[in-house]
Amino acid sequence: MPKRCIGIDIGSSYLRAVQLSRTNGRFNVEKVFTTQTRRSTDSPADILKSLTTRRGFDRRADVAISMPHNSVFYRSLVTDVDSIKQFSSSGSAALEHHFPIQPIESVAHVCSYRQMPDQKCSVLVAATKKESLQERLNTLSEANLKPNLVEAPIFAVRLTVAVNHPQAMTGKALIVYIDLSYITLAVIEDSNVLLVRNIPNFSRSDGDIYALTEQIAQLLSSEVEITWQKVFQAPLDQSTCIYLAAGHNLPKNLLAILKENLNCQITVVNPYAKVTRLPDSNGTADISLAQGLALSALVSEQAEATNFLKADTAKAKHPLNLKKEFTICAILLAAIAAVSFLGLLLRLSRLEDEYSNVKNEIKELFQSTLPQEKNIVSPLAQLEQKLQSLHKDYRLFAPLDPAHLDPLEALHSITKSIPSKTAIRIDDLLITDDSIRLNGTCDSFETVYHWQSLLQKIPQFKLVDVQDVQKLSQSGSIRFTILINPGFSEKI
Repeated sequence: MPKRCIGIDIGSSYLRAVQLSRTNGRFNVEKVFTTQTRRSTDSPADILKSLTTRRGFDRRADVAISMPHNSVFYRSLVTDVDSIKQFSSSGSAALEHHFPIQPIESVAHVCSYRQMPDQKCSVLVAATKKESLQERLNTLSEANLKPNLVEAPIFAVRLTVAVNHPQAMTGKALIVYIDLSYITLAVIEDSNVLLVRNIPNFSRSDGDIYALTEQIAQLLSSEVEITWQKVFQAPLDQSTCIYLAAGHNLPKNLLAILKENLNCQITVVNPYAKVTRLPDSNGTADISLAQGLALSALVSEQAEATNFLKADTAKAKHPLNLKKEFTICAILLAAIAAVSFLGLLLRLSRLEDEYSNVKNEIKELFQSTLPQEKNIVSPLAQLEQKLQSLHKDYRLFAPLDPAHLDPLEALHSITKSIPSKTAIRIDDLLITDDSIRLNGTCDSFETVYHWQSLLQKIPQFKLVDVQDVQKLSQSGSIRFTILINPGFSEKI
């Protein structure tokens, strides 16, 4: 079963797709699809979905796509051999002043390099924004497609030239790709890309066709001569080969004007020169970019390629070093254990200080309370013994205290205070050291509160409180509770 790949070229106003297969070393164009996307309702994601659902493209084929022309930047830098890898490293400071992108936001790839005198190298670096790359990937993701390769446009065109015009890969040549908005020039020598230039194409397709052709021809003639002179330090001559490809139909007289202006060999790239076109492929001449993308996945070895997807993935992945990871974990565990142990030591030290302070405070309190005690063994135990002794002494001398109320005296005072000619009857009486409680009945509410006023006049009763006064339904008598707090009243 032949291997297949789909190359997808998404332009500002068009979308093209080419399905390519390789059988017995020969490439075959199996499917070609091209459509305009100028309307606001033309969704690239919907069109891409239709490739496998309606257009017959193989959903199992590898997918390659190009970045937009205006999102890829090229720089030819002079450096030494040891510094070449720095240009592909993520966030490399070596790229900071060479691209209009912050290094941390870029995806860079070393496309090619050539040896120069004094052990120097000329390095061609291509870079794009991570944001632009992600936008491209999102477009394919919406169509349920996953690309294997994201290529710079001119390198895909270079591969189309290499397959269909193999003579271009020997000696010096220049590849020109004309898009609606950009003109890209690539100088090659023995298949090695030395320099790439992206030039904005300010021409308008709605103008006069002759004026448009003259404008493109004038721009191309000038830029080609400048670019060639910059790379080889020599002017163009009749042996110089230029390969011209376009993303749209070129004006018929453009080739003649260019040959007259440049006086060199100009070949219009034919994407079917060495590639078989199947009868149902509906091939057109403007598939150079899409075909080159498909070829990129089918050709195993290329002189140059710029797979931004691979470059970005390489930055994101870091090889797992188990020994290093275990060492880091061991160091972290040791650090945690050391910090925990130090924390326990600090806590123990703080608790010992607090315990020592408490002992000193107890000792100071003991000395201030019992200054006569000279032998201090256990301050708390000694204080407790002293309090028990004082309590016993208090009980012993309590009867001699004027404020002390003897139970018999309390009973005598209560009975003596009962008013005569009243029906007061005491049912329950409880006398303690701290309080007196009595329950009883009488004939009326007035009798209860009159007796309360008499009890309040007794000097030994500090507080007399009447509670739970209620009338009994059966007998009609009044039940009450009186609480008395012994002690000298302030009225005496």
